[in-house]
Amino acid sequence: MLRPGSRSKGATLRAQVAALMMFAAGGLGAGCGGGGGDGGVDAGPFLDAGPGDFQIDRGGQVSLIEGGGYLSTYALIQDRPELPVPVIVAQGDECTVFRRPAPALCEPACTDGVCTAPGTCTPWGRNASAGTITVTGLRAPLAFVPGTYGYVPTPAPGEELFDAGATVAVSAPGDVTPGFAVELTAPPPLAAPFQNLALRDGVDATITWTAAPGGGAGARSIQVALVVGWHGAPPEALLVCETADDGELVIPGALITALPRASSGLEPHLSWIQRFDRAVVAAPAGPIEIVVGSQVSLYFTHP
Repeated sequence: MLRPGSRSKGATLRAQVAALMMFAAGGLGAGCGGGGGDGGVDAGPFLDAGPGDFQIDRGGQVSLIEGGGYLSTYALIQDRPELPVPVIVAQGDECTVFRRPAPALCEPACTDGVCTAPGTCTPWGRNASAGTITVTGLRAPLAFVPGTYGYVPTPAPGEELFDAGATVAVSAPGDVTPGFAVELTAPPPLAAPFQNLALRDGVDATITWTAAPGGGAGARSIQVALVVGWHGAPPEALLVCETADDGELVIPGALITALPRASSGLEPHLSWIQRFDRAVVAAPAGPIEIVVGSQVSLYFTHP
């Protein structure tokens, strides 16, 4: 499993499987120890809690994000992570750069999956329901109900999901995927100036936001994600940082040099700054990452 930005530079990040679907999406995913809640339930068929770090290899996610675009309130659990597996190409104290390898070459070409080394057609992931996912502690009732193409939030949520400091409980009874139950703490709203970064290789980049009261030396509860690639396809690469909520992050120039360029000039994936709490449960097909957060969009160019 991936622990982007682990303080041990030689650390193997947490398991290496698939990429982030919006990271946030992540989707996509970040450097460092987790946010607050790791409250998994070890009882009967329920899944155990896993380490609370960002999971690039996730097999499922539940996102409860204010300000995060059309996948703000989103859930998906499948029988494998998304392929091809992103790999780490550079890592610092708080940030990690990931690149998604190009598919391998299969003969004949794969028609219902992706070609993975050494030339094997691997089927696309299939939905692996854990049953209806119930969320309490929000401003309005919410459940994710299994549907034809994955989970459907019911009823359709509003833009303001929670009150700061609220205890948000997320649970599922189990089905193809075993059940789970976690609790998280809703963060204060994130405020940040409009930022369109002009990245230059070898030059540090600074990102700012308004620090939360009491922010600074505590847990890493801010995630910054720069996502590379066309939004109609899986991300080609990403730089993910997780840092303390002290109002500023400096991305080292060496990591910017390592960040691959997009293969096209088409509309890119969303990038962001996010204040969050996170819990992770260790599912058979890959960790399920559950996040409650407040997000502001971030833009960048990297000529």
